[in-house]
Amino acid sequence: MITPLPSQAIEPFVRECLGCACPAEVFAELESDIRVLSGIQYQRLLAGQRLLVYLILDEDCLNRADLLSQLHRQGVAERNSAGYNRLRIVIPAELGESIRSELIARFADLVEGDQKVHLHFVPQERLGPYRVAAGQS
Repeated sequence: MITPLPSQAIEPFVRECLGCACPAEVFAELESDIRVLSGIQYQRLLAGQRLLVYLILDEDCLNRADLLSQLHRQGVAERNSAGYNRLRIVIPAELGESIRSELIARFADLVEGDQKVHLHFVPQERLGPYRVAAGQS
């Protein structure tokens, strides 16, 4: 299980790891909670009622071939119904090239031209400094 990010680490994580260039006011209003989808835990982050991020917390998530499409469906439905601007799904793992390529191809099929949905691979060790900076270990 991966430790969720604390609130004070959300803006630096989104800006530095995910490359978000949202204006500062987007981060004035943050929501964060832990949710479960088909037995897999993820941290739902929402910045400024605009940017929705699903950070997968279960390390064994890649054993579930259907998880990415389920998260995509749920995230797009939530984004569209609430009028958010973007959805970013984050897989916190260092993956082999074949698995990573397979997930990228599967994701490309899912998004089919939706320029406001992104998939990110962020190894767990890159998440560590955000927890440490926020006083977690």
